[in-house]
Amino acid sequence: MRHALGLAARARGRTAPNPMVGALVVRGETIVGQGWHREAGEAHAEVVALADAGEAARGATLYATLEPCGHHGRTPPCVDAILAAGIRHVVYALADPNPMAAGGATALRRAGVEVTEGVEEAAARELNRFFLHHVRTGRPRVLAKPATSLDGRVATRTGESRWITGPASRRRAHELRQAVDAILVGAGTVIADDPSLTVRLDPTALPPADVRHPRPIVLDSRGRIPLECALLAERRDPGTLVATTPAMPDAHRHALERAGCEVLMLEPGEGDTRVPLGPLLDHLGAEAVQSLLVEGGPSVHGAFLDAALVDELWCFVAPLVIGGQTSRAAIDGLGVARLDHAARIDAPHIERLDGDVLIYGEVRRAPLAPSGARSTSRPTTHVATVLPTEQERVL
Repeated sequence: MRHALGLAARARGRTAPNPMVGALVVRGETIVGQGWHREAGEAHAEVVALADAGEAARGATLYATLEPCGHHGRTPPCVDAILAAGIRHVVYALADPNPMAAGGATALRRAGVEVTEGVEEAAARELNRFFLHHVRTGRPRVLAKPATSLDGRVATRTGESRWITGPASRRRAHELRQAVDAILVGAGTVIADDPSLTVRLDPTALPPADVRHPRPIVLDSRGRIPLECALLAERRDPGTLVATTPAMPDAHRHALERAGCEVLMLEPGEGDTRVPLGPLLDHLGAEAVQSLLVEGGPSVHGAFLDAALVDELWCFVAPLVIGGQTSRAAIDGLGVARLDHAARIDAPHIERLDGDVLIYGEVRRAPLAPSGARSTSRPTTHVATVLPTEQERVL
């Protein structure tokens, strides 16, 4: 099963709205077939593994990281393929939470196939936490990624910010970009840094053909992003989404649309002028975005934390102190009045990245949102982060 989880992880960032799934066909101690679901619309992992095994699948055991599906979606049911191949025993890690696809295990048992469930379930749940979150809430899982000095600063008093963290941290951040469906910044970051928000990895680590750039999302309530910015220079499919309010001038909105952007108009909450984050997440969830990486800047990070909308924190910390009352803090916003209302990582993971340190994990929800927060999300049950395989790092 650990081998199958490693296969599933090869499609990280490319399967939405589907989960990542790996499968093996085993006779005795010998793997006779293997496969993984490469992207939505292509064959499911079980079907690929059975085709790889051929006649050797008859009487063998199938290991799958997710309960085989019993419904006809964009591809035929995996249960039918399993029965046709003559599989004797099916072992799977995680029950399918999608009510449309669930029920495969019951159908297999009725057909006389032995079924074992729950093997490496925690690891499978961790691997597909974006998918599971989306099925449960209808929204993408939100990851916030500040990169700071030891004293929590992201720029000096003169505004210099490149680069606080080192090359190893930046490589790790690009691995994280590769794993998510969308990446979000504010208009201020676009104006100050003109980012492309693409994945830039060593081609020896990930072939260019396998790189999938996350969809850029920009918060721009008043129409400030320049039309000549890098995000508009290169057309993508799907294109950049600019979330705005009625305060954006019509002429700027039309220009953005001509440049290939989707412009999403959202009404701010009462007494606010900013893009409402809850409705934005609802829209992205409806568009099958399972994961959203928030890269800043400080105002954007603060807004998501104030609204209790951050599910995971990924904090890259450099061993330097910037100091100064006018240097920029990593997190703006209202903040909390009491420490027990602060966002907290209950079970943090720590990585050494040359001289930097990465601290990451799931955020425990504060019992109450801070006064003045624009919206809240449903509390979630903490699930410990578990490495899916010895070879694959969790992202």
